[in-house]
Amino acid sequence: MQKLRHDGGSGLVTIPKHYLNMDDVIEDGDLREDVAVAVERLGRRCYAVRIPDGGDLCDLSETDFIERLVGQRLLNENSSRSRLASSRHPPHRGFRRGR
Repeated sequence: MQKLRHDGGSGLVTIPKHYLNMDDVIEDGDLREDVAVAVERLGRRCYAVRIPDGGDLCDLSETDFIERLVGQRLLNENSSRSRLASSRHPPHRGFRRGR
């Protein structure tokens, strides 16, 4: 975990170089000077840092990462509902005649 540093009234944190390499942000071992970065507040103490890839940024809700999170949440909720419904209504065992 990194430490938040003071920078002229703002907080400053760095993106590890290996992440920038993975995303082709670093060219020839150096970070370009003209790289634009968008920072969005998602909630209390939670932020998204994004670097456009040759154009504008789409709405955060349209990103692959957020869509995967939403899909996972929906799958988990549906699974929970199915388990709850099956526990309330045990499977039908058929008609049994008395002995």
